[in-house]
Amino acid sequence: MVDLPDVVPDILVEQRDFYRADAVQSDRWLSSLIDPGNDDVDARTYRSGRQRVADLLAAVGPLGRVLEIAAGTGRLAQLYLPLADSAVLVDSSTESLALATERVRSIPDICAGVELIEADVFEWDSSGQTFDTIFFSAWFHHVPHDVFDLFWGRVEGLLASGGVVVFDFLDARVPSPGHVDIPAAATEDYTFYAPVDGVSVRDLGGRRWRVVHNLWQPDDLARRLHGHGWQLAVHGPGLLSNMVWATAYRLSDAKAGRRAQSDGVGALTGDANLPDT
Repeated sequence: MVDLPDVVPDILVEQRDFYRADAVQSDRWLSSLIDPGNDDVDARTYRSGRQRVADLLAAVGPLGRVLEIAAGTGRLAQLYLPLADSAVLVDSSTESLALATERVRSIPDICAGVELIEADVFEWDSSGQTFDTIFFSAWFHHVPHDVFDLFWGRVEGLLASGGVVVFDFLDARVPSPGHVDIPAAATEDYTFYAPVDGVSVRDLGGRRWRVVHNLWQPDDLARRLHGHGWQLAVHGPGLLSNMVWATAYRLSDAKAGRRAQSDGVGALTGDANLPDT
């Protein structure tokens, strides 16, 4: 467990509350994007990004013991569980984990030893467990800058020797979607407002929440991680138009470096220029 600075808990509690309220709506939306009959550009981008990370997970495998942080409703667990020896899925949303539990049960060729845990990653007592692969998607942009060091320190403590982190981040070079003008009253339908100063507003069911929403220049993220002993590799576009798939590993860990680059397309960054994705 880690202690959070006093300046951040309020918005993190608000953010957690939103994702509990949004679990069912969000899962339905993701289901529509996966539908091969949906030819909308966002759906095609999502399916392409999903296939890209499936290929990446296969390339960095065997995955061994997997930890997914902010596992949500288990949509991406469908990709890594058949490649894992065991897995722990952590999420702070009761509603999301209920959906994830049903989804995990339906996965063919599932690995043994799958555990779903309701907890905030900063508060979770991992009992000394370490993992060969740590995975998180659509989560890193919700980590406040004030706890960047704490978060990656937490990941460091959970990662086994030879371990690789597979994740995505929001690319600041790509315009962020979302409505610009925020009305006085919250909307009934889900509405996403473009982020301003690292915070986006979300409406659903006549309620309104603030959510941490940080964008990253890829080379800035690479330098920040490099300063903490990590190497970043970028592997291509992610699930949405402004997302990027990446891996990270300890600079001192040669075995992990070979895993992170095993798909042959990872562009190493940190002390090198990052190509456009």
